[in-house]
Amino acid sequence: DQFCHFRCVQANQCGMLGTMPNATIPSGATGACRYCNVEACKTCKSGPPGAKGKELEFCLECYPGYSLTEEGECEMNGLWVFACITCVIAIIAVILVAWYLRVVTRPCVNQAGIDYACEARCRAMVLRSDGQAYPLATNLLTTNVAGAGTMCFFRFQCALLVWAATLLGTWLLLVMMTSADLLVLGNRPAKTPMALCAVVGWGRQRQLELLWVKVAWLAFAYIFSFVCAIVYAVQQTKLVHDIDADNTTMSDFVAVIDGLPRMKGNEQVESLIKEKVAQATGQEVVGVSVAWDYETKVHDIGEAAESDLCPDTDLDAGHPAAPQRSFDTPITNKILSAWHVHLHDDHEGHGHDHGHAHSSGNIKEMLETMETSSVAFVVFKLEAGRDKAIEAVADRGVEINGTVCKLEAGTAEPREILWENLAVTPADRKMKVVKGAFLVLGACV
Repeated sequence: DQFCHFRCVQANQCGMLGTMPNATIPSGATGACRYCNVEACKTCKSGPPGAKGKELEFCLECYPGYSLTEEGECEMNGLWVFACITCVIAIIAVILVAWYLRVVTRPCVNQAGIDYACEARCRAMVLRSDGQAYPLATNLLTTNVAGAGTMCFFRFQCALLVWAATLLGTWLLLVMMTSADLLVLGNRPAKTPMALCAVVGWGRQRQLELLWVKVAWLAFAYIFSFVCAIVYAVQQTKLVHDIDADNTTMSDFVAVIDGLPRMKGNEQVESLIKEKVAQATGQEVVGVSVAWDYETKVHDIGEAAESDLCPDTDLDAGHPAAPQRSFDTPITNKILSAWHVHLHDDHEGHGHDHGHAHSSGNIKEMLETMETSSVAFVVFKLEAGRDKAIEAVADRGVEINGTVCKLEAGTAEPREILWENLAVTPADRKMKVVKGAFLVLGACV
């Protein structure tokens, strides 16, 4: 009845002579007496001391999904379910392979489209000023390949690796200076109760003896992480400012005007803002780009813009015949539809005729009823003019339709702006943050 006290007995004496009454099974692998252990058994019963064969251990009740056999073992039920699942997976795999082979062997009916796509892909590649690709050994920590964001990202990855490697190296150095037991504390195996007691006793003693090493490492890790975080933030901020100072981009000529009143699309909004800003600042304004509230019409606006940029060619003049429908056509259309790609033969109202679904009258009505958001971008002729304009209205602002708006320097490039999200006001953003916080708390509860 005492903890970590053992007694040597014969194999037929397990469970007797003051040993654990339920540990009646001698184990040749561990040299100790063990309890009953039948696979998938919920209630297991050991035989009396000295029992052999089937009477050594047997199951009284199996877990759900298993049935009890006459030999006292548990046998799994429902093997047919796994067989059916295997057959279904095999059928799906055969269908996917057949679809893939069918797509690969299809004749090319849109070579002009393929050539245009390849050309567009080439234009989207990040190339050097001489038109050649950057070598694979390019150091993205110091080479400005695709803007400050790319350099900051790879510097973050490098800083993360250096931080982890430094902490690991410090820990290994402490281990070498003190004791290698720090690497095995809590990991030593114990297959028998006697071995477990020995490991627990040894581990507790060594843990107390080496506790100061762990405390020292934790203190170093905290101080090192704090200092490195400050240094990292300063370096990243300095990098962004240096790149912005060395390169003249469109954002250097742009000011953001915030607080605009709601105006309809049938008004001359851009001209009005341009005139008001020029009068208030005394600087020459090149143009104005207004952020419209079209979050609910993103798809329609995108389709109309795509149709305008890529007008359909004459479908009756030399257009190749569409491929015939087959078993793989629905699968192909579903996959392409997930990427917002519609073929002219999908028989679902997409493709060449889809661009005509929005008539010019419907588009005009949609644009005229659309309202502005509170943000617009004002482009000045000179960077110095932008800075003087912001300084001129820093105190009084710019009055537009009776509303005083604030003029600030722009920091984002046009390609970095998500125009459909500019209609989200600070109040809406705070409400979404609150909802998200409650959802997270609800999930934790």
